[in-house]
Amino acid sequence: MLAAERLKMHITHLYKSALIFVKPEASASRQHSMLAYIIIALCLAIIFALPAPACDDTLVMLLTAQNPGSEFSRVIRNFTTDLTALGLALKAMEKTDYEGELTKVMESWLEFSKKYMTSPPPEARNDLRWAAKTSETARSIGEIRKLVNEKRFTDAHDRILELNSKIGMFFEAFGVSDEKQLFIATSANLTSLERALLNNDHAAAASMTREIAGNLESFRPLLKGDDSTGSDEAGKLIEELAAAIAAEANLPALDSKQQRLKIVFEEMRSRILLQEWFPGLKN
Repeated sequence: MLAAERLKMHITHLYKSALIFVKPEASASRQHSMLAYIIIALCLAIIFALPAPACDDTLVMLLTAQNPGSEFSRVIRNFTTDLTALGLALKAMEKTDYEGELTKVMESWLEFSKKYMTSPPPEARNDLRWAAKTSETARSIGEIRKLVNEKRFTDAHDRILELNSKIGMFFEAFGVSDEKQLFIATSANLTSLERALLNNDHAAAASMTREIAGNLESFRPLLKGDDSTGSDEAGKLIEELAAAIAAEANLPALDSKQQRLKIVFEEMRSRILLQEWFPGLKN
């Protein structure tokens, strides 16, 4: 689905959800509150309507949302955005050269490493493994650059997926909630599923599908009284994926379902956050 189509879908859905709370007999102040809700909801829709990429950079936006203006938030968002662009380009395989995308990744990683290679940001000052994490990431970036330069684009894309599944490690010491830990784990599992499918590893894909089914069960109670459309669709997609993997269906069909599943989980994530940030709006 194109980004514009996803944006329209999110905005329409959230706008209708917001209108439920706006009643004609409500006071002017209440109506103003509802208007503010709608505006914020539409802003959230823009964030969560980004393309479903190899890298879940919308998750990084979420994890940096508490302090979006901090230097660390800016730097890691730039890095994941550039890594996303390279991953998408490599997966599309529409060019013979990806030097432009690779250069941006190297530049944003250089900025990150200059600031945080050995010293974590204040939010992660208690992370004893920070230096090991950045060193591991640096090695991965070096391998990706080597593979791209050697025009081993499929292998480079696979390494990007592997790296993306580990991006959440930079937030382990941030004191993120159990809810956001679930988001991180689910994002990593979805990326690992994509990687297994692209590598034609049916056993690993089947295993990750079961893991994601478990993630979905943890999502359901967080949706509370909200409609179950998203979780129902996710459940159906997981069942279809499991059957298609068992039947060793062709990659385009499998990848299409996996990408749709990623989108549905992003939508559920946005709904959970709206409930968390605006708990009184359903009363």
